[in-house]
Amino acid sequence: MNWNKLQTLITNNRSFCISSHINPDGDSICSQLSLYWYLSSLGKKVCIYNKDPVPAKFHFLYNADKFSRTRPAGKFDVLIILDASNTERLGWKKVKNTAPVTVVIDHHRDNSYEGDLNFVDYTASATSELLYSFFKAMSVDYPASVAETLYAGILTDTGGFQFSNTNSLVLSISADLSAKGAQCSEIYRRIYSSFSHKALLLRAKIWSSLKFYSSNRISVMELSEDVMKKSGASNGDIEGMSDEALTGADIVVGLFIKYTRSSTHFSLRSKGAVDVGKIAQSIPGGGGHTCAAGCTMNLPVAEARKKMLTLIMKELKKN
Repeated sequence: MNWNKLQTLITNNRSFCISSHINPDGDSICSQLSLYWYLSSLGKKVCIYNKDPVPAKFHFLYNADKFSRTRPAGKFDVLIILDASNTERLGWKKVKNTAPVTVVIDHHRDNSYEGDLNFVDYTASATSELLYSFFKAMSVDYPASVAETLYAGILTDTGGFQFSNTNSLVLSISADLSAKGAQCSEIYRRIYSSFSHKALLLRAKIWSSLKFYSSNRISVMELSEDVMKKSGASNGDIEGMSDEALTGADIVVGLFIKYTRSSTHFSLRSKGAVDVGKIAQSIPGGGGHTCAAGCTMNLPVAEARKKMLTLIMKELKKN
């Protein structure tokens, strides 16, 4: 990865807009905050614009209050898209009108390479890992707060170091971030063990929907938009439920389904035998990694669930 090109672009420009995908997860948030800190430290004009809000459990991160949901007026010198495989994933129109130059930094294998400069490595565990590599290559001396942000991004995109993208390099980077001041146990507690009572009650309802298919190799949990609204909880409160759908000993693929009357969103998880990213990619707008992916069908839940289970069972028969 030739990070010198990115550094040259940063040096030669003054204003930057940073953005990422809808329904931001930990890596999306943390990679944006890490780059925001760096650009700000150089005296650049920087804006982070996302369509959706930051989940409450990530509010403890340094500079988390810098996110804006109001699209900035005027043009910037550079637009930097992080952790998104294509501009459609940002959820807003005329993305390229934001700046004359677009940079993409991402680790999704289905990335469309829509930037003028593309820094894409699908072998990386997280976009935050790529930011760590950039900082290391440029000998950036960052504070403990940024080390914590980078660590949190890697922690969440490895599912708490349980996904198959956890390897010796990831653990080595995490150890280095710990040495730089990241409080690992506290970060874990904040992200995975700080649910409100409303969130816990909602998660209990989701667990009560648990069903098994294909000789107990597929687990499915569901949540309707109506139940979500009545609970008083937020989308951030249910993040990670797709990971929990995979916790059974014999489960090969876990699904967490969120649905309205006319559309159904799937969060898919796999232990590796089935490539759920390939399945998600077969649905327009879907995609992801081998073991973690997502897609949406514009169908009622019963019809969409049946279609998704058919796709998964087809892949199971190959193993």
